[in-house]
Amino acid sequence: MPKKAHLLGIAFLAIQVFLVFRARFVSERFFCWAPFDEASRFETQVRIGSRVLSPEEANQRYRYWSAGWENRSVHNVIGMIRRYESTYGKGDSAEVVLTYSFNGHPAQVWRWPEMP
Repeated sequence: MPKKAHLLGIAFLAIQVFLVFRARFVSERFFCWAPFDEASRFETQVRIGSRVLSPEEANQRYRYWSAGWENRSVHNVIGMIRRYESTYGKGDSAEVVLTYSFNGHPAQVWRWPEMP
């Protein structure tokens, strides 16, 4: 009969294997064991009404840099903005433009609110 500690160890390893497998199929990879294989340069512009937020205000709004390098998937940044705007910032009707480029590829643009 396995001991409780063995069962906990097996459960922990099974969860890790599941998370590594899952990370191969999702864009946000916070819990992926894979090396950082993507370097993304990004810049975020936020407009609320007719006012454009300064980079410092955008930093405070998302509690993350509004511009810079992301060593993980840029979708981590998109996820942070999406979660904030769909919860705390929902009443602000903010318009966000995130311009990013990863691994030297041409720039792409992501916008909030997202269009269906």
